[in-house]
Amino acid sequence: MSARTASSLRLAWSAVILALCAAPGAALEVDPIYRMQVLGGQYFFAGEKGNLSGNASALAAPALRFDDRWALLPAAQASYQGTKQVVDLVGAGTLFQEQMDYRGSARLVWSPEGSPWRLKPFFSYKYELHKETKDERWGSGLFDYQKWCLGAEAEYLWRDPFSWRFGVDYYETNFPNYSSLESRAALQFQGQSLAREMVGDKVLNNQNLALRLAVNGPATERLVLEASLGTTYRHFPQQRVVDSVGNLTGAAREDFYNVATLAARMPAELNRDLRVLGGLELGYSYNASNQNNYDAANTRYNPYYYNYGEWRVGPSLQLSAGPQGPGSRPMTLNLSASWRRRRYPYRTAQDAAGVYDGSVLRITGWTLDAALQYPMARNFSLTLDVQYGQAGSNQMFEQFYRYNYKVTDYLFGISYAY
Repeated sequence: MSARTASSLRLAWSAVILALCAAPGAALEVDPIYRMQVLGGQYFFAGEKGNLSGNASALAAPALRFDDRWALLPAAQASYQGTKQVVDLVGAGTLFQEQMDYRGSARLVWSPEGSPWRLKPFFSYKYELHKETKDERWGSGLFDYQKWCLGAEAEYLWRDPFSWRFGVDYYETNFPNYSSLESRAALQFQGQSLAREMVGDKVLNNQNLALRLAVNGPATERLVLEASLGTTYRHFPQQRVVDSVGNLTGAAREDFYNVATLAARMPAELNRDLRVLGGLELGYSYNASNQNNYDAANTRYNPYYYNYGEWRVGPSLQLSAGPQGPGSRPMTLNLSASWRRRRYPYRTAQDAAGVYDGSVLRITGWTLDAALQYPMARNFSLTLDVQYGQAGSNQMFEQFYRYNYKVTDYLFGISYAY
């Protein structure tokens, strides 16, 4: 952990302690939440069949209420995923064999007496580790990263429980082991790597300032709508901008990521023991970057290489069967799907040999998911989860990243919730 990160951690915890000391004395109420899940399963990826592998996660979140105005919500979480997956960390899909992460957060909630406003400052830290090969050691992964965040949210209850929410976050993401994937590759042209902007240490480290606005409310008696807008300024202090002849300039890379979402949810009670919750979410995002790319192997300059627009659609359906109400444990079945289409307006697709074909690069993907929770003994449930995903693109050159693949996995096991 860097000295700057450690200093930020001390500052965040000092702010929490001072806020708690300022809160009036009252009887402390503790409402703990504990969850643990242990699953085994198998994946089928790009024609390969994996061995039986494990997945596990644990969460501890003891909510602390000091009085009607002050509350503290700390949380600690850890997870391990042994099934193969493709993750987009650098603008394209990288294949990982295993993944593990640790997270910690604390959110302070202040509700002024008689006011519809709530103020929620928070701090979070995450350390995520990836293994690209089975024999790779934990902690040495090229794309391992640490992320810490300081932020605050102001919530205005305009019609309880519906609200307006305004948020601002500052966060940093650091890749301690990244030294450039392209610089490790054998394929070079006249001593230059294929992607000049990725040459060097810490070039993926970034600093971010994010603003967001969200509102939810009833459209009809049962239909609830939620809309949100967000923008993030992202600065890469160690990544230099590439010019038209492949040289690195003195300017650093800067991105502006903008996103808008609209969601609708409608519950229905079919009978006393069967409830349904339907949902649909639509989103659009656009990333604007000043970074370019120079493909030395083809002597080609690609301006605004990281600009893209993406549409997302996600329907969902939750069925709850059994006794309803406080303390009850009905069986739940969650069905969901997602579709996404990303277009890079300034990139040209390549064939399998790396030759540019003149078409604008596009990536389309979709996933289907079915998850069942069946209650067993007290606080324990049987869990079954089946997923299928597919990604397709007109980009056939996949020496470094994955653009076209199919993946299926199933998981089964026991979950505990308290």
